[in-house]
Amino acid sequence: MSKHPTRWQKGQSGNPSGRPGKGAEIRRNLMDMTPQAIKSILAGIESGDATCLKIWADRCDPVSKSTIQPVEFLCDTTDLSSAALSVVSAISQGLVPPDVGTVILKGIADASKIIEVESLQREVEALKEAMEEIKNDNS
Repeated sequence: MSKHPTRWQKGQSGNPSGRPGKGAEIRRNLMDMTPQAIKSILAGIESGDATCLKIWADRCDPVSKSTIQPVEFLCDTTDLSSAALSVVSAISQGLVPPDVGTVILKGIADASKIIEVESLQREVEALKEAMEEIKNDNS
């Protein structure tokens, strides 16, 4: 059974210039609406509408993302457990704010997971090598 002949070639688009995406159409419509939207928001602000004022304020001065201030404390970096206990101790003594301490502890936990994965990878490689040696010895 032969293939049905078509006018489209494999790998070639039937619409090379492409159809404009919906995102572009929505952005174009929003741009057309922008002047009227600004007028409506300003009218709402002048009439005392708090929602319009919030919209305006959020666009003029967006809320900045929170940042964590640096902290200094003695941290035992002998191993990860000691480091975590140092952070908990610093939190309990008031040297480190609890939210900052939590972020530091999460970083220690993440480092622990990375170390664990690397250790497992080394063990798997060692097992593979041992298996290859056993295969070679039996040959």
